[in-house]
Amino acid sequence: MAFDLDGTLLDPAGNITQRSVNALLAAHATGVRIVLATGRPPFMMHQLVDAIGPALTHGVLANGAIVCTFPDAEPLRTLHFEFNSADEIITRLRVVDPSLGFALATDRGFAAEPGFLERMPSPTNMPVTPDVLVASEGAAVVVKLFVFHPTADAHELMVQLAPHVNDGFEVFHMGAEAVEIGAAGIDKASGLQWLCAHLGIEAHEVMAFGDNTNDHSMLVWVGRSVAMGNSSPATQALATDVALSNADDGVAVFIEQLLEAHRRRVDA
Repeated sequence: MAFDLDGTLLDPAGNITQRSVNALLAAHATGVRIVLATGRPPFMMHQLVDAIGPALTHGVLANGAIVCTFPDAEPLRTLHFEFNSADEIITRLRVVDPSLGFALATDRGFAAEPGFLERMPSPTNMPVTPDVLVASEGAAVVVKLFVFHPTADAHELMVQLAPHVNDGFEVFHMGAEAVEIGAAGIDKASGLQWLCAHLGIEAHEVMAFGDNTNDHSMLVWVGRSVAMGNSSPATQALATDVALSNADDGVAVFIEQLLEAHRRRVDA
């Protein structure tokens, strides 16, 4: 089972409920692998890893750019691009709209300009910098390039920025009010597909839960997909099932019902 976090496994306050933890543990006890598939980078995962505990085995992070094991967050695959490409894109976009802000995850660490951390779904205590290019000086590669705007939402930014990125790059919804720019073809589906091939699991054996645009590729690729009740009609139309909203422990309720149906089949 693969789970998006914000808007899906987590409640509207950005927390995982004990009912959800119990449901994941119960599924894991039946032999199910638990994978978190999220736009979050590794440094935003520690509390969730601790909360879920032994049920959690792998992560598809940064919207597919990083695949790792848990609880150690040991990377199995990391996709990146040259820092010079990020420099070119940021420099071009600053001319297009000087009010844009940026964040960069590089081999030198993470740098964010003012306003980015407030857009993240959970509190993150990190210093900010007036210029991510200056703060990341000396970096060779970039794992993620994020872009945000003081008034435009992520969907608007996806449309506005697409004509201005380099060939071979795409603008993606990151699951919060910001977008990310990365190599074309890298998304949750590609990361999950790589992990499943690594583990010897077929697509029809996988169930995924999601609520947003950046979950669409994953919901289409897996054998059984579950959209949250709080997701858009477009997201729900892609899924084979629709759960209750994340405010109503939708993931936990869906898993409980699956396990109960399994128990009845075994007892029959």
